[in-house]
Amino acid sequence: MSASPLKLALAAAFVLALTFTFSCSGDDSGGNTPPPRKEKISGVSQKGPFDAATVKIYRLDANNKKPIGDPFVGTTNDKGKFDIEIEEAQYISIEVTGNYANEAKGGQSEMPITLYAVADVSNKDSAKVNINVFTHLEYESVLKSTKAFDVAKREAQNKVLGTLGMGEINVNSESLDLFGNSPDDAKLLAASVLLQANRETGAVRDLLGEIGSKIKDGGDLSQQTKDELSEGAEWVKSNITDVANRIRELGATAQVPSVDDINNIIAGIDDFTSPDISSGSSRPLSSSSMKEDGSFTDSRDDNTYKTVTIGSQTWMAENLNYNVSSSICYSNDPANCSKYGKLYNWETAMAICPNGWHIPSKDEWEILKYFVEGNCSDCDGKHLKATSGWNSGGNGTDDYGFSAMPGGYGSSDGNFYGAGDFGIWWSASEDGSSKAYNRHMDENNDAASWYSNDKKSYLFSVRCLKD
Repeated sequence: MSASPLKLALAAAFVLALTFTFSCSGDDSGGNTPPPRKEKISGVSQKGPFDAATVKIYRLDANNKKPIGDPFVGTTNDKGKFDIEIEEAQYISIEVTGNYANEAKGGQSEMPITLYAVADVSNKDSAKVNINVFTHLEYESVLKSTKAFDVAKREAQNKVLGTLGMGEINVNSESLDLFGNSPDDAKLLAASVLLQANRETGAVRDLLGEIGSKIKDGGDLSQQTKDELSEGAEWVKSNITDVANRIRELGATAQVPSVDDINNIIAGIDDFTSPDISSGSSRPLSSSSMKEDGSFTDSRDDNTYKTVTIGSQTWMAENLNYNVSSSICYSNDPANCSKYGKLYNWETAMAICPNGWHIPSKDEWEILKYFVEGNCSDCDGKHLKATSGWNSGGNGTDDYGFSAMPGGYGSSDGNFYGAGDFGIWWSASEDGSSKAYNRHMDENNDAASWYSNDKKSYLFSVRCLKD
């Protein structure tokens, strides 16, 4: 028996619908797939400032740090500035090739030179990544390392600064600018001038290559390289007035290195010994600048807190225990407030520190991390945790007097979790309208970590940082 006209029509309609469905879902060019998310990378490229130089930005594979696809290309202006739109990336490498203004001798470089930088630009619609001699010297070491990106970056940066007798900086090298006016910008300017001195461009390139190889492969500078840096320093000292005038003509506002500064830098280069990164040891604690104890009395309730200065920061060495209506003791037990301090939601925490103190931002927590870790990796929690009070053998060494305690947290439904096992502290940095970053330490890890998936209504501990 033949099929009815109605059944034939229904079958034809079904086939047509399937054909339309598969043709739409299988064709990525049909407009259903959203375009890749874009982000803008801006910065300034400086040996001295590059002029009309070519800038290439590569997206890097998060696992092996290898380039992904073709570069995104742009050009600097006559001050070395660039703005390039790229597809969204977590890590990028940048290279700039061209002639630059010679900040020591004046005029333009005799030949093009290439400098590099590598940076984390995740979770940003735009990012500023500068290229300079510090980023260049750390570049190959970061790419070679099998450690986590931020650890490899920090270790390479510390070694670059130490190798060049510059001590420490409290920011990432790609944020420094010859035209900035901070003490860290001044260190970049001093390094650029000393590496240039009276050298031709080819000699500068070779010197950067020699130092960069030592940073990457380990070991100290050869005596020949140290002597070469010393000879350049003598030239700079003999011509310091002319050098300063040329730097000012370029528009740099950072402090020009003095003769005493240069002498101290050369002494630092001679004294520097490459750290053994694998040893796990932190910075030595013999220097008085490493740890300075004190106290602070909160005039609102006359509660006195221990304080500690670690590097350039002064922290309360106890969790805040100031009572407001929205604060609470863990498990509603006043004894826990005496031990761990109060717990606060984020909105309350943002206004809870006494006058002259504030909730630290994510970056300020990172400054503490960088300082404490020094020559070890992923060990800040170990050095910041108290020597008692943590479960399962999770006590720290408390080398810096920070005395972090495992106060747990409270949820908005009235439950409490984790006292003795972990501590969580608010940061001032938000992650959207309903969440904020928090610093987390637990009994099982030497490293502190970041979380941002917790709601602002959760109740965490507070550490105040001095303004």
